[in-house]
Amino acid sequence: MSSLEPPEIKIKELILLFGKKKFDKLLQLSNELLNNFPRSIFLLNIQGVVQTELKNYKLAKNLFIKVVNINPKYTDGYYNLANILTKLDDEEKAIENYNKVIELDKNYFKAHNNLGNIYRRKGLNKKAIELYLSTLEINSNYKVAYYNLAGALQFYKINEENKNIHKYLLYLLKEKIIVRPNSIAPNVLNSLFLNTDLKENLSLVKSKIANNDLNYILENLQKNSLLIQFMKVCPIPDYYIEKNFVMIRKEILNQTYKSNIDNTYINFLISLSMQCFTNEYIYYKSKDEIEKIKKINERIKNNLNENKKISDLDILCLSCYEPLNNFSWIKKIKFSNELKEIFELHLNQNEIENQISKSINSISKVSDRISIKVKKQYEENPYPRWENLGLSIEPRNIKDVISDSNLNLDLKKITNSESPEILIAGCGTGQHAITTASKYKKSKILALDLSFRSLSYAKRKANELKINNIDFIQGDILDLELIDRKFDIIESVGVLHHMDNPFKGWRTLTSCLNNDSLMLVGLYSERARQHIKEIKNKINELKLKSNYDNIIKYRKDLIENNDDHWNYIKSSPDFYTVSGVRDLLFHVQEHRFTISKIKEYLHKLGLIFLGFEDQLVKENFKEIYSNEIDLYNLDKWEEYEKNNPRIFAGMYQFWCKKI
Repeated sequence: MSSLEPPEIKIKELILLFGKKKFDKLLQLSNELLNNFPRSIFLLNIQGVVQTELKNYKLAKNLFIKVVNINPKYTDGYYNLANILTKLDDEEKAIENYNKVIELDKNYFKAHNNLGNIYRRKGLNKKAIELYLSTLEINSNYKVAYYNLAGALQFYKINEENKNIHKYLLYLLKEKIIVRPNSIAPNVLNSLFLNTDLKENLSLVKSKIANNDLNYILENLQKNSLLIQFMKVCPIPDYYIEKNFVMIRKEILNQTYKSNIDNTYINFLISLSMQCFTNEYIYYKSKDEIEKIKKINERIKNNLNENKKISDLDILCLSCYEPLNNFSWIKKIKFSNELKEIFELHLNQNEIENQISKSINSISKVSDRISIKVKKQYEENPYPRWENLGLSIEPRNIKDVISDSNLNLDLKKITNSESPEILIAGCGTGQHAITTASKYKKSKILALDLSFRSLSYAKRKANELKINNIDFIQGDILDLELIDRKFDIIESVGVLHHMDNPFKGWRTLTSCLNNDSLMLVGLYSERARQHIKEIKNKINELKLKSNYDNIIKYRKDLIENNDDHWNYIKSSPDFYTVSGVRDLLFHVQEHRFTISKIKEYLHKLGLIFLGFEDQLVKENFKEIYSNEIDLYNLDKWEEYEKNNPRIFAGMYQFWCKKI
């Protein structure tokens, strides 16, 4: 330190006070020292940081301006100033200062990251992604940038070659808690087609199989680490890949049947098995395949009876066609180490869920006619099956979380509970409940669902992710009043429209709200789901039951129908799993809403509309309606949806509050 700075002993004392958050004492001592060291960078900077912590942003800004005026090459000063300017909503000045930091030190990775955050808020996701990638090129261990990259990738589809992104997508798919793989699936697919030789390899599938050269294809596919990982954690929502995988699977079966497959490619077979398990065996199989499956099954039984070694390849091949639990011999098999992942997926998880199911409490016996049917559907097909999830980096209080949604709300007039009680009404397999549990500090979550199997899946995943603030309970929304509890937040997304009487269910939820509390609701749009309505009508006319064979066959018919009218269906991620297709097209009950109907229900329930949740939807809306207050005007939204009927393809998701 120069003579402009206080003695080392005083600097250490101030740092110690900062660490103990004794800010009053720190400010007093640093002010005394400033009398003797008025141009001390250290003293002015630490005071600025303290004022930032105390949310005195204007004071902090002036202190950091002094710092950079004294030393125009002090990178931390510009960085801190940029952070404060961001908090003061002066983003243009913040950009200027982050760029100054990078000009002085191109490896200041946090400046790249924070600059990316500003561009992301502006809806400039391409620029944001470039900055997150440059952050990770400097520091590949900076987890915050991975979370930010994952967030931006959900709103921008990369359509040009970018070799750098490949390794970071692989990292995101391997991590359990940064992002839901299906939310970045379009970019993973684009990277596979743009940055790897996948397209070239798949284009050769038909000819190579015809020329009895399966090994060439398997060798090249197995080298593709991004593809191999993607297959393990996400149903791949791409029909071109699917139809080639169907051909590959069939040829693997043919070769396995002849005991002629090369053990070298076991890693690809493991990934294919995991993909088929994850998509719930959505791939169509021919009569010839069914016969060969039966014969391999018999071979395994005979080998067991004769105490012969069971081939890993036989087991793997069958696991690409059916869950291993379907086979009578499965518990007699001792799995090799190479099949550890398959054992975990097919047997261990199922056993854990069976045990969990016995420990889940119920509100009461489900008695509503439609609720009984819906329960049966999700007992048979828990939806969705998932592996990884995007959780919050750290939990925050209610007001900080809600402020991100930009609602028409005075934050002072909502609950400030230090330990908020939150209800997830219709939690399914747990994605929503677990995400919410990671979001709100010291929250107590009650996660309700009709289906024991869905709840067992949810609880297993919560245990895996070490989320322990959720109480899973089985029951019907209609019976919620029996538990006699009030909640600070209620979230019910994709649930009410599957009830016999959605208004009745919504009224029950409203009765469970505390005063000054909030509700998040998700409902299907009549306009956005017209194509689905048409298909459902055809299914009803054909009187098709929602069993596995009908789902697979009807889906195949849709795929082979070249009518562009069905392209929206074929591009839906739900089209690539059995439970997804059942939920999308074969659901036992579905109501669709209009904005007028939502407005009517809100009025009857004594609720006020606070704003929609989806940031991308709101950004699109603002391109037409620039007045901020229009965001909260349902009449404007109805007008907007009329001109953009697909805008709520993913549901109306909105916040409301008791009047």
